[in-house]
Amino acid sequence: MGRKIYLYVAIILSLSLAAHPSFADVKSKFKGKLSPRNVQLNVQQEQEMSNADRLEHGAAVRERVIPIARYAVYSTTYEAELEEDIATIKGTANFEVFSKGITKIPLVKAKDIGLIEVSVNRGISYIVVEGDRYFLSLDRPGKYKLDLEYLIKVKREREHGPGQFSFEVLPSPISEFEVIINDPDLEVFVEPSIKVETKKEKDKTVAWAIMPRTNNISVRWTKALPKEVITPVKLEPKIYSTVYTFTAAGEGLLRCQSRIDYSILQSEISEIRLLLPEDTSVLEVTGTNLRDWKVLKKDGYQYVDIYFKFGLKGNYSLDINYERPIGEGSVVAQIPPIKTVGIEREKGFIGIASATNVELRVSSAKDATVIDVRELPHTIWNRTSSPILLAFKYLNDAYDIQIEVIRHEEVPVLVAAIDLANYVTLNTDDGKSLTKALCHVRNNVKQFLRLELPEGATLWSASVSDKPVKPAKDKQGHILIPLEKSQLTGESLTQFPVEIVYLEKDSKMAPMGSLAMSLPKADIPTSELYWSVYLPKDYAYYKFTGDVKKTELIRPMVTVGLSRDKKLKEETLAPQYRQQAFEQKTLDEATRKGALPIKVSVPEQGRVFRFSRILVAEDEGSALAVSYLSLSKGWIARILAIAIFALILVAILASIFKPKKLK
Repeated sequence: MGRKIYLYVAIILSLSLAAHPSFADVKSKFKGKLSPRNVQLNVQQEQEMSNADRLEHGAAVRERVIPIARYAVYSTTYEAELEEDIATIKGTANFEVFSKGITKIPLVKAKDIGLIEVSVNRGISYIVVEGDRYFLSLDRPGKYKLDLEYLIKVKREREHGPGQFSFEVLPSPISEFEVIINDPDLEVFVEPSIKVETKKEKDKTVAWAIMPRTNNISVRWTKALPKEVITPVKLEPKIYSTVYTFTAAGEGLLRCQSRIDYSILQSEISEIRLLLPEDTSVLEVTGTNLRDWKVLKKDGYQYVDIYFKFGLKGNYSLDINYERPIGEGSVVAQIPPIKTVGIEREKGFIGIASATNVELRVSSAKDATVIDVRELPHTIWNRTSSPILLAFKYLNDAYDIQIEVIRHEEVPVLVAAIDLANYVTLNTDDGKSLTKALCHVRNNVKQFLRLELPEGATLWSASVSDKPVKPAKDKQGHILIPLEKSQLTGESLTQFPVEIVYLEKDSKMAPMGSLAMSLPKADIPTSELYWSVYLPKDYAYYKFTGDVKKTELIRPMVTVGLSRDKKLKEETLAPQYRQQAFEQKTLDEATRKGALPIKVSVPEQGRVFRFSRILVAEDEGSALAVSYLSLSKGWIARILAIAIFALILVAILASIFKPKKLK
């Protein structure tokens, strides 16, 4: 009872519709051709095909690609002809049904049309009404041609006035539409259309269109307006510009970078011209769509002609770099004015910074205003990391800015330094002392590290960044160690190690006496110095003097002696701990590894004394003196005997010269 009611109408075949004869040339040019590549499948998805259909069409499926829909519309042609307020729609569609069984193709909405005729060229077909829509129902596969005709109402604004109508169509990849309106002077608009051709005949207007794939066609028309002949007027371009200039003063030059923002109105331009002083050198001109530029010197000026690849209109930005010599020393220099030729209105900003150790002052400013540097646009600030010292603003290109460039005497600055120097000196009782030095250096431009070794010392080896180097010697006998340049990390220079080993020879240690030791003098300052001195154990040491400070013993570090991969990086260690690690490494090399140039008798069981010093200036040495006394048994007995003898002698002399009492 709740089922929908279906109305079946038998349609008789063999109704042929003739195509309209107009626009033969245009139609033959744009008419679509039917080929497999034009096929566009739609409506019902492959999932709707039943398993029975797949089995039934198994043979056909093996011969061609399985379709993804039950049918496909290849091409459509529609015609519409108006009589008063009624439009007669005639349509032709070429389509193919792929599977057996009932296939329903939607045509048009039933409530909007008056159906006149529907026919297909083969088989049995029916018109089915479901809801508010007509469907064409077919029961066998194959290629079909559909012809249909129906009436629709036209909406008009007034009687015989402009109007419009729209109707549904079968979507297809190839579609044509033609409309005939009984009025000879109309403008016809078809949406959506790819191309529309309109022809005005004696008593009617005919429009023909190529349509995209669409479900609906809308047509509207109105009376054609007479076309007025408008004489084109060539407008002269109006150009406005804003100039942003950054100038760096120093080294006898004014280096300028200008960004020019143009606003080009009314018409296009293909070239522009700039004007600079004759003594200015143009270095570079850059911009988008720039074809070429050239410089012409004439009448005391320098003309810069800039050519574009095509005409430009709207906003455009140009960059130009140039410089002007101003001479060495302290001078008064003019900021080179840059002028944009053929401009309606120009304004600009200038920011000036110092490139070297020069002082800048404003000498004069004509037709320009001195402003606070904070008022400068970001376009200028973004061109430098140096502080901008002077700032100006102008409203025309007749400005004249003079600045005073005062050059001051340069003061040499530190270009290299030793952050940390670690020394280990191994002394033997036969008078030899071996010293190994490890300096952590930062270097910017210095070529050599100049060292003055202690008198009589012999250099054994030298390395930089763990690589052996070949030292040199200057006329004064100083040792020259070639340096490398530190790498820049962020804003800091990295350290690299410089290592030397030298030997000193002196007389054999006596039972009693003193030792004098000194370290090399470097031509760069040292921030921190740590010195470990190993002395033979059979002596007593006292009275330490010198310009180094004795420090407490440092507890042994667990990282000393571990493999390189396991121990902490040297840069992360405290200076005292780094000194302890350096001591142990030197002892290991001398006694076990054989890394030093010769075999040295190292007092492993000797006594170690540690010293430090802060801030050692260039060409300043560090020295140490220590008194000692032998602790051997023979010498101790002799010293005791001498002491007893001295006490006895003092007692005897005291008794002899004892004063007599007066009676």
